[in-house]
Amino acid sequence: MAEDSQKPGGRRWGRLVLSLSLALNLLVAGLVVGAVLSHANGVRHAVPGAHSRISDYGPYTRALSDTDRRELRARMRTQSDRLRDNRQAVREGFTRLLSALRSETLDPEQVKQILEEQHARVDDQGRFIRGLLVQQIAEMTPGERAAFADRLERMMHRYRRGPVRSD
Repeated sequence: MAEDSQKPGGRRWGRLVLSLSLALNLLVAGLVVGAVLSHANGVRHAVPGAHSRISDYGPYTRALSDTDRRELRARMRTQSDRLRDNRQAVREGFTRLLSALRSETLDPEQVKQILEEQHARVDDQGRFIRGLLVQQIAEMTPGERAAFADRLERMMHRYRRGPVRSD
C-alpha cells in the first residue's frame, strides 16, 4: 500500500517535468518560426547576421545557397497567414498552460491536453516547413543538389563532437 501511495506523487512530478520540457521545446520552435517569418517579411534585426543563426531550419537551410534560402523564405512568405495563425495558437496554448499550472489544484489531464494540442501544432508546422524545403531541393539541378550535399556534409562534420569510440 505504501508503494502505491508514493507512485502517484512521483508520476505527477515526472509528468510535470516532461510537460515543462515539452513546453520549452515548443517555445523554441515558435521562436524559430517567428524569426523566419519576421525575416521573411523584411524586418531588420538589431544584430547583423542574428537572423541567419536563429531563423533557419537547422543545417539543412544553412547548407542552401543564398539564392535558394531567399527562395525558401519567399515560399514561406506566401504562407505567412498560416504561419502567423499557428504562432498565435501556440501563444494562446502557453497562456492556457500557465493558467493551469498556477491553478490551486493542478488538473493533469488539462495540462496534458494543452501540451498535446501544442505538440500537434508544432508537428504540423514542422511538416509544412519540411515540405517547402523538399520542394526547394526538388527544383535544384543535379549540380546544385551535389553542391548542397557537399555544404551539408561540411556542416555535419563541423558540428560533430569528435571521433566515435568503438570500445
